[in-house]
Amino acid sequence: MNEELSSSQKDNLLGDLLRQLEARRIAHRWAALREPAMALTLECRSIAADASEAAEFRTYLSKYPVIEQTVETLLSHLAMTANVRWQDVSGAARPLARRGWHIARWVPTFLVIDGPLGRFLTSADSPLNSLLRREFAKYPVLAQARDAFNHDLFRRLRNGIGHWSFRWEEASEGSRIVCLDWESSEPTATISLLEAEALHLLSFSVIEALDTEVFRVVNPKSVPAPEHEG
Repeated sequence: MNEELSSSQKDNLLGDLLRQLEARRIAHRWAALREPAMALTLECRSIAADASEAAEFRTYLSKYPVIEQTVETLLSHLAMTANVRWQDVSGAARPLARRGWHIARWVPTFLVIDGPLGRFLTSADSPLNSLLRREFAKYPVLAQARDAFNHDLFRRLRNGIGHWSFRWEEASEGSRIVCLDWESSEPTATISLLEAEALHLLSFSVIEALDTEVFRVVNPKSVPAPEHEG
């Protein structure tokens, strides 16, 4: 999410896209919040402010430094793509540029979630997952985000994009993504472009909030991470 957006703009953008997922019953309570981005930020700050939780997170992050390292490189990549405008491409290449802009953001994000960060988000030994099992009522947004990452549609999209096993289709109702089984080539899920963007923004928002409000606070580095945009 672009850091130049105001807090209210971030809330509006995230809320609008999360509502695209209501029919799928993904993060629908999160989507109903008036300030969904701020709610996520505040929950992450609450974790970092708890000395006991912060110590547990610090221990885990120190044991698995690749988690923070992959998040940092992901955010660096997304900072670059945030400044690319497919709208500036003219002629026959413009539709390809539009597709490429979306894909260039999706692939690394879903790869990170399919890799080290996925362990932190959903693994049974993760302090975040353990905390959400114990105190899900205190952290409803993070709990819904975790449930979204475990949702079958999200897994199918993540695998399709992460394994580069998908196709882009143009239909009368708009663009859509068809995810494929990389071995059989059979379709595993069909999702609209807006739904795919919603799941990407959901993912990015969680990654950014954890990085800014938790990782950098409980396990600070000697050299500050570069500023980023999403």
